[in-house]
Amino acid sequence: MLTTKSGFNTRFPVRLAWYEVVPILLILIGEGLLFVGYQVLGVGVQAFNIVIVAVILAALHGERVQLVQALALVSVFRVVNLSFALVSTVTIYWLATIYGVMFLPIILLIIHEKLSWHDLGIDDVRRSVLLLPLGAVIGADFGVIEYAILANKPLIPNASVSQLIQLSIVMIFFVALVEELLFRVLLQPQLIERTGAITGILITSVIFGAMHSGYVNGYELLFATGAGVVLGVAFYETKNLALVVTINAVNNIVLFGMLAFFAH
Repeated sequence: MLTTKSGFNTRFPVRLAWYEVVPILLILIGEGLLFVGYQVLGVGVQAFNIVIVAVILAALHGERVQLVQALALVSVFRVVNLSFALVSTVTIYWLATIYGVMFLPIILLIIHEKLSWHDLGIDDVRRSVLLLPLGAVIGADFGVIEYAILANKPLIPNASVSQLIQLSIVMIFFVALVEELLFRVLLQPQLIERTGAITGILITSVIFGAMHSGYVNGYELLFATGAGVVLGVAFYETKNLALVVTINAVNNIVLFGMLAFFAH
């Protein structure tokens, strides 16, 4: 695994192999189909990508497989949480169930790759605590911007302390944690290893943005891609999981549990 340093990696990048490019393209094609309304076909492409990756993994015999494994998890993530894009009524308990399912493959891949505490971004507790306020500020700002784009309804019945606590638990320990483990911990370092820091972060951010296609909103795709860049740079520079999870979670808490009530 790549050990990041302060500042961007400027070494000559290694080109992506064809068997690494194909899964990336299939993910983007699947999300593009979902965006234009071909929902069944879109998830079919994602399922096909999982099959293709399985064939690739068998052919590679364990050599240079880390990136394609992470890309396969992205397609699994979409297949598992497809209802987030299709069901109009979403509850926090539903989200906890859907995202909770993803912990198993993510943990198995972390164990398989023998990632260290540093790789996971959880080796410096003191630094994590110091970075939490910064993450909360960035996340709140993102929430305001995203609400201006989506004008969404709340995910909880009221803005009581109890409901906000439940929403916060789901957003922190399920939604944000799963997304950041998948995109920033597992996928991004492998892309950086192959293509260099700037390209690796950009590719990860484009995939992360594309995974918001279920909203069928072009501005949301642009916002999510831009947010992915911020999250990617933040994790690359700090190697701190708590920071990016806080940004992601606070964004969602503000978006789905606070601002949504002010307008509704």
